[in-house]
Amino acid sequence: MSNRFPGQACVFCPNPNVGVGEHVWPSWFIGKFHGQGPFTTSRADVPYTKRDKETPVTADALLGVHVPACKDCNATLDTTIEKSAKPVVRRLLKHGDSSDELILSADECVALARWQLKVGLLSAHAAADHDHPGLQRDQDLPRLPVVRPEWLEWMRTGGEPPAGFSVFVTRRHLRGEDAPPAVKQHIVLPQLIVDGEDLNFMSQSFGFSGVNATIVWHPGWPIAHAQVDTGRAVRLWPNPYEINFGVLPQVHSRELTFWDGAIVGVGAADELTQLAQHPLSVDSDSSVAVFGVALPSEE
Repeated sequence: MSNRFPGQACVFCPNPNVGVGEHVWPSWFIGKFHGQGPFTTSRADVPYTKRDKETPVTADALLGVHVPACKDCNATLDTTIEKSAKPVVRRLLKHGDSSDELILSADECVALARWQLKVGLLSAHAAADHDHPGLQRDQDLPRLPVVRPEWLEWMRTGGEPPAGFSVFVTRRHLRGEDAPPAVKQHIVLPQLIVDGEDLNFMSQSFGFSGVNATIVWHPGWPIAHAQVDTGRAVRLWPNPYEINFGVLPQVHSRELTFWDGAIVGVGAADELTQLAQHPLSVDSDSSVAVFGVALPSEE
C-alpha cells in the first residue's frame, strides 16, 4: 500500500502517516452508493466542470477525501466513531425521503453527532486531500484556517466532543433542492477574542443523501436556533435527546446560515458570561451587544 502523505505527520498525533491515511467519508459509506453513478460535485449549487467550463465533471463512484493518520489513530476512530455511527447513518440512508416515523434515541444522536463532527472537521482540514480533482484544485474551497487541539483530541482518545460544539441537522431534498427560500435567515458568529485569546468561532456545513449537517464552534456563547425552535431542525449535540427524524420537513440548505461577524474583543471571561446572557440568534447581532451598532458580516 503506497503512502498517500509521504513525510507528513498524523493530524491527531506526532506519528507519521501510514498508507492512505484516514478515510473522512468511510469506505462503508462510499460503498453504499456503488453502482448509483454518475455523480457530480458542486459548490454553492454550481457543478465543477471540465476545461470547457460547461461540461460537468462526473464520476462513476462517490469520491472521497483523506487526511494523514497513523495506524493507531486510524484504528481508534474506527472503534470509537465509525462502528457506532454506521447503523444510524444506514438507517437514515434507507429512510430516504419517506415521511414514516424514524426514531433516533439520545445515544444514536450522540453517535451521529460524533460522526458528523469528524466528517465536517476533517474534510475542511488544511491537510485534507480530495479524490475529486476539481475540489482539490479549488483555491476557494473553504478550509479551516486553524484547528484547535481540542477539536481533534477527543477523536484520538475516544472521549466526548467539547461542549463548545453544536451539531444541527435538517432534512434535505433527495432530487435537487427547490428554488431558494423567499426569506433567508442568518446567525452572526463573532470573531471573539477573550483576554487576548482568539476563540476561533466557526461553522461548517455539508450534506449527504437526505441530510444536511451544520457544526458550529461557539464556546461560552449559546445559540438559539430558529429552525430548532420551530421544528424544522434538530440539535444533536450537546444535550442529546430522542428525536423523530421522519417528521422533519425538507429544508433548503440556505434557509438559515451562519455568517462570520466582526472581531469582538472581550476583556475577560466574566464579560463574555454577561454578553452570553443574550444567545446568538437570527434576531441578534453580537456586535450590537458589544458596540451598540451592527458591524459588517461575511456570508
